[in-house]
Amino acid sequence: MRNNRLPRRTLAALAAAFLLASPATAHAAAPPPPPVTAQGLRAFQQSYGLTPTGLMDTATAHLLKTAPDSELRAAFADPSDLGPEQLAHARTVIGVGKGADLPEQGQVIALMTAMQESTFVNYTTPVDHDSLGVFQQRPSMGWGTPQQITHVPTASKSFYGLPSPTSNPGLLQIKDWESMEPGKACQAVQRSAHPDRYAQWEQFARDLLKREGPTVEPVG
Repeated sequence: MRNNRLPRRTLAALAAAFLLASPATAHAAAPPPPPVTAQGLRAFQQSYGLTPTGLMDTATAHLLKTAPDSELRAAFADPSDLGPEQLAHARTVIGVGKGADLPEQGQVIALMTAMQESTFVNYTTPVDHDSLGVFQQRPSMGWGTPQQITHVPTASKSFYGLPSPTSNPGLLQIKDWESMEPGKACQAVQRSAHPDRYAQWEQFARDLLKREGPTVEPVG
């Protein structure tokens, strides 16, 4: 459960400890210019005292995972609020669905799930138990090895229920998933302790698919 009780700058400082150490240089390179989009991600970073690059880094990723849903809904009100790395992962999720000729409803459900679970951050280090990747799948629950789970095409196939390293039921193995409420279909696959949180991202997922879907190539 996301629940921040410490001051924002304290949280940002703690998150920064997760960054990989790099040798100090006399003249540090200037940060890259913010992308035209990613307004929401930049606003989120700024609210925690981070440099608003609009690009993903380890400190931002940690804070996104622990932020309350209300902050995430405010930051990511529109698909254009996603950073480029987040958007690339979302497009992969769409591409895997298209590659399997899944209906758009299935792709919407997958996008809702990944947005709730990770805001499309491919976590390679667990923040919650041993959950990893964009779908926060757990090696201990049979979703595959960490390497498989953090490979976004493979994780997407596992969620959809396509041939993959896991024997866990994916979306296609859920009886009558097409007629279920999308949020309940997400929960049927994920078996989350917070089943009602997926539904809040349905419109976001539909808008994201409408915007990005036409230009995404199928992923086999």
